[in-house]
Amino acid sequence: MARIAMVVTNACAPDPRVERHALWLTEMGHDVEIHAWDRQCSNQIHEEKNGYKIVRYRFGALTGSMPIRTWFMKKKFISNLELDHDLLILNDTDTSNVIFQGPIILDIHDLAHTWPLMRGKTPLHRFASMRMLSQAKRIIRKADEIIVSAPEFRKWIAEYGRDSTCVMNRRNPESLQVTSKKVIGYIGRIRELEPIISLIESAKKANFKVVLAGDGVEVDNVLEMNPDVDYRGSFTEADLPHLMKEISVMYAMYDENRANIKLGAIPTKMLDAAAFGIPSIVNQNTPMGDLCESEKLGKTAPYGNIEKISEAIIQAHGMKITGVKGEEKSEFITVVRRLLD
Repeated sequence: MARIAMVVTNACAPDPRVERHALWLTEMGHDVEIHAWDRQCSNQIHEEKNGYKIVRYRFGALTGSMPIRTWFMKKKFISNLELDHDLLILNDTDTSNVIFQGPIILDIHDLAHTWPLMRGKTPLHRFASMRMLSQAKRIIRKADEIIVSAPEFRKWIAEYGRDSTCVMNRRNPESLQVTSKKVIGYIGRIRELEPIISLIESAKKANFKVVLAGDGVEVDNVLEMNPDVDYRGSFTEADLPHLMKEISVMYAMYDENRANIKLGAIPTKMLDAAAFGIPSIVNQNTPMGDLCESEKLGKTAPYGNIEKISEAIIQAHGMKITGVKGEEKSEFITVVRRLLD
């Protein structure tokens, strides 16, 4: 049995990918701890779930958009970690400065250096992005093994002379009676305002009700602009099936100017919806759109085109989702065993 530490710069409340991998490791017989940064100081400091432990660190609550304070607090979280384990799994490249002497797996959920540019294009945002990219390059060179969440991300990793293993955020199919009502949902973190505005306008044109669920920096702005929208707040993994029962279409569209979209990010909400038999609406002519069409997981439309999005919503409604691929557990376990066996 190995002692394994996982590090993530969110509160892991929840983080389905991190917790899915922690569960797999626990099932292998390992002792697993997730070290998480609780930015809002609102979750249990110590928690045990399904055999693994979550340890959350608090350094003063962060609310709203506070980029400078966020940067210093994240640095403080990383520098306060004292890990004496057999294996370290870093979740995303913004954890790259953790000091550790043993073998390291880098798990790239998304391209973290693109996140500052979601908030703006000022010199400060561009500097933060460049700094994070520089850190990403260093940990890509240093890590013993690299895992990515999307097939196209492997090409980005290859540009830096490294191989990687793709472990997508797929879940095993689950039996669910999909509602026949015209309800489109966005169930996930609300980080951008523009895609949600497009969702609400498109749904109105298609005569669909909108259900939103999830936390995120743009929640307050969304609710201020749309006070009547059906917003369910943040949710846990246990809440997900109940939320899925209430929608017949999932919305998973993102600003295509984001580098991670161009480089191949695959929305987890599309894969989650497919596992429950629910079709999604995603960006046309993108890697996520190509996957959606090839696996028949929903419909695609041009980003921001209200007319086309509303048409896609109507077409997706009632679409049967079959032949869904399950979780990629064996791929993950193979990587871990290369370092521990």
